Parts: sequence; structure tokens; C-alpha cells
Amino acid sequence: MNAVSPFAFDSPDQAIQALAQQITATDIENVDFGSSLASLRSVHRRILAEPILADRDSPAADVSAMDGYAICKSDLPLDGVIEVTGESIPGSPPPSRSETGIIRIFTGAIVPEGCDRVIQREHTEELAGTSADHSNSMGQIRWTERARSIPSGSNIRRQGENLTAGSVAIPAGLELTSPRLAALTNFGVQRLKVHRPVRVAVLTTGDELASASSENEPPLPPWKIRNSNASALVGLLANQPWIDCVSPIHAVDEPSVLRASVLQAIEHHDVVLMTGGVSMGDYDYVPRILQEVGAEIVFHKLPLRPGKPILGAIHSSPTGSTLILGLPGNPVSATMGARRFAMPLIRKFAGIRDWAERPPHVTIQEIGEKTLPLHWMRGVRMIQPGVAELVLGKGSGDLATLALTDGFIEMPPDANHPGPWPYFAW
Repeated sequence: MNAVSPFAFDSPDQAIQALAQQITATDIENVDFGSSLASLRSVHRRILAEPILADRDSPAADVSAMDGYAICKSDLPLDGVIEVTGESIPGSPPPSRSETGIIRIFTGAIVPEGCDRVIQREHTEELAGTSADHSNSMGQIRWTERARSIPSGSNIRRQGENLTAGSVAIPAGLELTSPRLAALTNFGVQRLKVHRPVRVAVLTTGDELASASSENEPPLPPWKIRNSNASALVGLLANQPWIDCVSPIHAVDEPSVLRASVLQAIEHHDVVLMTGGVSMGDYDYVPRILQEVGAEIVFHKLPLRPGKPILGAIHSSPTGSTLILGLPGNPVSATMGARRFAMPLIRKFAGIRDWAERPPHVTIQEIGEKTLPLHWMRGVRMIQPGVAELVLGKGSGDLATLALTDGFIEMPPDANHPGPWPYFAW
């Protein structure tokens, strides 16, 4: 802790790292894998829990990288018309090399034994009757001068040049994207280990939040607001196969009710995202209740705008640790805070190897002269690749302006130049 600072950490990244040190990945599940649509969907974008090893060399043999003719050096001095005596095609064993002619070969086909190079078709003169479906002959060619200069080893992909048998094909901790599903199939994987999805609870608090209403109910009174925080947080979490997010929970500002909701959320989830109740008001019970239930508060308040009252805590039990992130109730603070803090930490829980945020950087047009002695998250709209413009709102409750943003940048204290600044997209 900085002795002269009122904050436990000087930056969001330091606070995130402190929480991450107490997080371990979720349990491991065994799942079947096959080529069916259901099987592919069941593992797509899950997080691999152990490395996948190649079951054989890739390629499994020397194969041609071109359509052409597989030859050895002694074939090149041949002048005049040269007979095509065989063909090597993908999916079939190669023919034997002939002393009286050459082998036509197609991309991906095995190079016949004794051949040391492949001459591209365009570097030969193919004579009439050379098509593969000709009934009486496999064809004839003549060498061009370019063909005679093709060196040994050309246009051949060597056995094992991609990967040798037993090598790591896919490291643990990676998301099973489309290319990785292809690799699983290529290396004959039928069963694999993945991390269990991270169970995340969204717990909103506050007497001012109204429950969902129907068209037949009377208009919302001005002292009530709709629970936009629940929608924002669930929206951030949705469509991630490594996140299991249940329906949001809401608790009124009554300590006993809030305490029961917190205990229930902790018991059944890896991560609890709370909104509201973390400031200094008379009805902000969250810090006290978290201490009462045995959670360790790692930080409460950071040099940040919006979201200065943010709270990070860990609740440890014999069955594991639960991350609790207390976000301010103002919707802009809650949404930006969840994107900035919760998402990388959930990635750590999910078992993702490179879980830490590595945001792209953008420059800003018309940054203005105002500065803050805090880390400043500012909503932006992308206007061209690598360039954004500020979307200026009227405070932490301005959801209308937030809805116009594509994401936000984060500026360090006292900064006001155009950047480039780290950009966090929604």
C-alpha cells in the first residue's frame, strides 16, 4: 500500500492483479468430442484444461505443396517428350517411381519414394492428351528452362514439419475456437478436458429499483427507477460459453435481507457482481455485511472516475474462493466497472491462460483541456480504425449517452493529450 495515498492501490490494473492472485480456475470436466453438430456446439469456445498432443506427425508423410510432377534430379536432363507413367492423388497411396517416365502429383498427395522435388505444372509444357481422364494415355510433357532450375526439396511439405507426434498441438488455457476444433479433429481427439463454466451471480441492491413491469401497470413513479444495472451486467456476461450466468437477484436496503442474499449468492457461485450499497451513505450496507459473512475486503475505493467507491473482496471456504465485486449503483459506474474489473477476473476463473486485459489503443479527437487526478474512464465512439471521439455525458446516471458509446478509454491521472489510450470495447 502507498503510505501517502488514501487508496489501497494506485491503479485499476494493480487492484485487478491483487484479486487475481487469490483466484484459481474452476473444476475440470471430461467431455466427448466428435464431428456431429451437437458435439461441436457443446465444446465450441469452452476453455481447454489440458494440452492436446499430436497423435501422429503433421503432415503424416512428405506431401506435395503444388499440382505438378514429382521427380528426382536424374529426370531433369531428359530431353524431348517425357511420358507420364503414374499419378499420386490425395487420399491414395503413391505409385512407385518409374525409370521410364515421371509421376503427375496433386496438392496434398504423397510424394513417391525416390522423388526429391515437385515441378509446378506451369513450368512444364503439357502436350495434347495429358488430362487425367484421358482413356489411352496419362500424358506427355516437355521441360521448360525454368523447370530445370527448380532445386531439390522444392514444393514438398516434409513429414512432421508442422508438428511431430507427441508434441503439444493446443496448449491448455485456450478457448476452443473454430480453428482449434479443426485441430482436435485433425489429431483424432475423441475426449478432452475443459474447465467448468464460471458461475456468476448478479445481485443488485436498492429500494429505488423497480421490478419488471407489464404494460397494464401504472406509470413508474419518479422516485423509482428501472433496474438497468441488471440488464447491463447480464448483457456483458451473455453469450460466453465459459460463463454460466443465472437470472439477476435483487435485494432491498434491509441488512437482514441483503445478508441472506449475499450468503446465498456466495454459496452457489464463483463470482458475485453487486451493484449499489458501497458508498458512504446511511443505507450503504454492503461493506459491513461482507465483513460479517467472512469476506476479505482487498480494496474499497480506487482513484477512479466513474466508480471511485468500487469494492473488491474474496470469500474463502473449504470448497474454494468466491470473488465479490461491489460496483456503485450509478449505471455508468456499474457498467464500466463491470467491463473493466469483472471481465478479466472472470477470465482468470475460467482457466484462460492469457486472462489479463490487453486492450487495443486509440487516439482521441478534441480531447479538451480538463484533467482529473484520477484514472478516468471516458465513453467514446469509434469514427475510423484507431481513432475515436469522446461521447460526453452528464454524469454517472446518464444512460442515454452511454448507449451511444462503443466502449471507453482509460486515461491516467492528470492526462489530457490525444493518446493513444487503452480502449475497452463493450
